[in-house]
Amino acid sequence: MPQAKKIRPKSPAAPKSLHRPEYSAVLRALIEMREGADLLQAELGKRLGRSQSYVSMAERGNIRLDALQLHDWCTACGSSLVAFAKKLERQWAADMAQP
Repeated sequence: MPQAKKIRPKSPAAPKSLHRPEYSAVLRALIEMREGADLLQAELGKRLGRSQSYVSMAERGNIRLDALQLHDWCTACGSSLVAFAKKLERQWAADMAQP
């Protein structure tokens, strides 16, 4: 006879990263990278083979970029994924140090 499943208490759901305060630093970093490369949203969109509205939606957090899209974004802005990640780590550390 099969054993009954153990009833385990459910853990509370982790907040989606989109709603975490750290995500605003990601969006700021995307905008700063584009502006640092002196690109308008339409220009970055063209480099990515996408529309200006795609860039705008990504920068507002309406769509999320996967790792490959983020890599393409960085490359189109003349940066690297490593540099982007290091910038985020510094920003998050600074944000956590603030009272």
